[in-house]
Amino acid sequence: MGIVFPFRRSRWGPRRKPPTPPRRRPWYFAALLRYFGILAFAAMVAAGLYVITLRSESPTTHITYPRTAERTHTTPAASMTVVDGDSLRAGNEDIRLDGVDAPELRQTCIDEGGREWPCGRAARQHLRALIAHAVVSCPPRGRDRYGRTLAVCSAGGVADIGEAMVRDGYAVNYDRFTSRYATAEAQARAAKRGIWRGRFERPEDWRAGNRRREAVGWSEH
Repeated sequence: MGIVFPFRRSRWGPRRKPPTPPRRRPWYFAALLRYFGILAFAAMVAAGLYVITLRSESPTTHITYPRTAERTHTTPAASMTVVDGDSLRAGNEDIRLDGVDAPELRQTCIDEGGREWPCGRAARQHLRALIAHAVVSCPPRGRDRYGRTLAVCSAGGVADIGEAMVRDGYAVNYDRFTSRYATAEAQARAAKRGIWRGRFERPEDWRAGNRRREAVGWSEH
């Protein structure tokens, strides 16, 4: 029988296995992470620029997007009211010719002989003549800041009433919002039609000046 030695615990404790080295991810995994990170950052930058662009627009932006439920206004001219040179009323609906600006009703212009004439009332009369005895169709394009329907209207043989008003010299292209009728305006200017036969204030400038004049008049009372 052999000699049995008693088991003695090592004072250093049980042997420990060497630590397992961390598994390294493949190089392409890190590359993918970087790629998707760059894409996400680019998307955030693009979204930020879009918001900044929207906020930088004028607070009096003319156009808002129309609701899909809005319908085309089709009304006989006899049932439609011509408010001024760029506005119509069909029942309870106010319609603004999109992209044009006509002289205000109280606005006057200067003709080629230096005489003052009521170009605002003349613009309204010209619009009446364009739609006379026709069915007026106004597909909505949006609403302005006053809640009026913006539309490019047609009547009988006139495919675009706004363009006809500009081409005949009784309205101007609404430069602040569009250049759609810039060519028609250039034609009217070259031919000296309507308001272009003399001198006039662009309607937008006239409105601004009139507001200032009214403010001064009110403060003096």
